[in-house]
Formats: sequence, C-alpha cells, structure tokens
Amino acid sequence: MRILHVTPSYEPAWHLGGVVRSVSQLCRGLAGLGHEVTVFTTDRGGDGRLAVPVNEPVQVGGVTVYYFKTDFFLKFAYSRSLGKACRLKTKDFDLVHLASFWGYPEIPAVRWAKCYEIPYFVSTHGTFLQYSMSQKALKKWVYYYLVEKAVLQGTRAIHYTAELEREGMGYLGLRPPSLVIPNGLALDEFQNLPESSAARDVLCWEQGERIVLFLGRLHPRKGLSFLLEAFARAAASLPELVLVLAGPDGGEENKLKRDAKRLGVAGRVRFPGFISPEKRNLYLRAADLCALVTHPGENFGNAAVEAMLGGVPVLVSEHVGICREVAADGAGVVVPLSVEAISGALHNMLADPEGLGEMGRRAAESARRRYDIRVVAQMMADAYEDILTGRRSPGLGWSDQ
Repeated sequence: MRILHVTPSYEPAWHLGGVVRSVSQLCRGLAGLGHEVTVFTTDRGGDGRLAVPVNEPVQVGGVTVYYFKTDFFLKFAYSRSLGKACRLKTKDFDLVHLASFWGYPEIPAVRWAKCYEIPYFVSTHGTFLQYSMSQKALKKWVYYYLVEKAVLQGTRAIHYTAELEREGMGYLGLRPPSLVIPNGLALDEFQNLPESSAARDVLCWEQGERIVLFLGRLHPRKGLSFLLEAFARAAASLPELVLVLAGPDGGEENKLKRDAKRLGVAGRVRFPGFISPEKRNLYLRAADLCALVTHPGENFGNAAVEAMLGGVPVLVSEHVGICREVAADGAGVVVPLSVEAISGALHNMLADPEGLGEMGRRAAESARRRYDIRVVAQMMADAYEDILTGRRSPGLGWSDQ
C-alpha cells in the first residue's frame, strides 16, 4: 500500500512527547513490512525549528519524510509548502493517516483527501478526552466545532490506542466506526540492557538508593503533584528513597521544585531534564520502579511500556490507557489518583524486593507480547486493508456503533 501520514512534528522532535514517538515507530514498522510510507510534516520542533532539510524528501528509517518549512506561527505549524504538497500529491496515495490535531497540516490533508476521494483515517491519541478538552476549554471547544468535529465525523474510522480511550470518547457521540490498536515499540531498542549496578555507576547514583522514576514531560496532566506528595510521605520512613523526574519542562518544573522544598524533600528529588533515547535505558535500568500516575487523558502510556520493556515494574493510575493490561499481566500496580493510594503502593512495592523483581520480569514479558512494533504495524496494515475493502479483521476491536 501507498500510505501518507500527515503530522505537525516528527522525529527527531522527541521532546514533544509520545505522539512523535508513536507515529515514528509506526511508520518505520509499516515500511519494514514493505509498504510505501511517506510522511508530510514540518520543521516545527516546539518553540524552535528542527535542524533538518526542508521541502525535499529524505529517508528516515525506510520512510520518505518531507519536512516542510513552517512559514509562521510555529505552534500552529502553518506551512504553505505542505498545503501545496497535499494538493499535488495526495491523489498518489491509497490512504491518508492523520495523527495530530489543533494545527494546520490536517486542514489541507483532509481537504484534498476528500477532493480526490482518498480515504482518510485518524488516530486521536487522547486529544479529545474530557480532561484534555477541559484545558483551555473555550479555545478548544470553539476550534472543535469550527474544524475538528467535521474532521472526526468525516473519517473512515477512528483509531484508539486502548479500550479505555474509546470509552472516554463516548461523550462526543461520534458516528464513524472505531478500532483499538496499541502503540508499538521496537524491541531491538531494549536489547543488551545494562545491569542495574552498571547503569547507576554511569549515572553516579548510589547503589543503596531506592529509585522511583518518572519519565516524560513535566506537565500538569501527569499528576506529578500527587506523585511528589506521595513520595514525601513514603520517604519519611524510607530514608534511601529518591524520586527522579526525568523529562522536558511542560510548565510544571518550577512548581514541583517549590513543592519539593515545601515538603522537605528537595534534596531527594532530581530533575535531570530531557532524556535522549540513547540514555533512556540507563535511567530505566537504574530504577526500582517507574511511576505514571496521570489524570484522565493519558490515552496509552508510552513511558510505562518503555519501562516494562526494560524489565521495570510500573505504578500507574487507573486513568492510564494500558492500566487494565498492567493489572491483568501482573506487570505493576494500578491505583486511584490519590496521595494515599500512591504512597501506600510505593511502600508495598518497595517493601518486597523479591516480589518487585518478579513483577519486573512479568512486565517485560507482557510488553514484548503486546507491544512489539512488528505485530502492531501488521495490525495497522490490516486496519488499512479493512478500510479500503470494507472487511472487519478479527483482533482489531472493530465497532461500527
């Protein structure tokens, strides 16, 4: 198949979060299956531009990528050259896949897909869950009714990464069919992992420390204020406990530092900043457990899956998309989003090192079975075929309601 992915940002803009990583892994996986995959994106790297060739095709992991120059308003990713490419080239593809919203690229992609009668398919990635829509609510709801509602209602199908996300989208009353396919990760990135002691030596962490790791953007949605207060309670009786909040600042870092000082644990909370994919495994292997205790709106939980692939047990809130799989596979502990529940779980998990190790082994087995990008990419290719032919392949969680 000839597949066009349209998204505002693409690798190497890893610091922009999970959507960039998910889309990149999927495109590489589809290309690895022999499909012809092209990405239309921009040089937007957040508040700055990526150091990439613009307005010309480049090969990235077997995928043909066009980084179109953003003309102005980087956040909106407005690009005249991307719009022109959609007008001239969309007709050459079998299907268009959109994976990001609230920006310019989807507008010409949908317009010209409809014009050429090329089916388009959307992955919402938690964008329209109620918690997400409650942030800057007036602006989002106005734009939703002006642009996004028509995009969603006109798609051939909606892709959700977890059943929890699909359930959370019911309030919008969308008509298109939907299916559930998880995000995938390349397992070879998690081969030859260092021993925990070696990873700690490289990071200059004490061997006797008990490390609770958060890996991701420091954003209010991530529930980090709950995690920090729960950590402070647990640390009162666990003097070796350390919290590592690793990731780029999403507007929460200064507040977390002030709160850590107020709670008397500033010396036991570390903020290493953005962690590159090359260093990620060191942090994972040096950790005793990984925490992702988000508010509603965490549609999947890439960071939790990465930790699981690293053999690290996870502590997740009941709002994380993969929480049901974590519980079913014994890969970690699922808790309500409350300080008491998180603090209690930290105590119980760390009090049983042998059980924690076994949980880590189950986590790795679960992640390899469920989230191998080769399996996930084939599921997505089957979904594309279903859209083009009208069939309904088993195992994709299709719902036509």
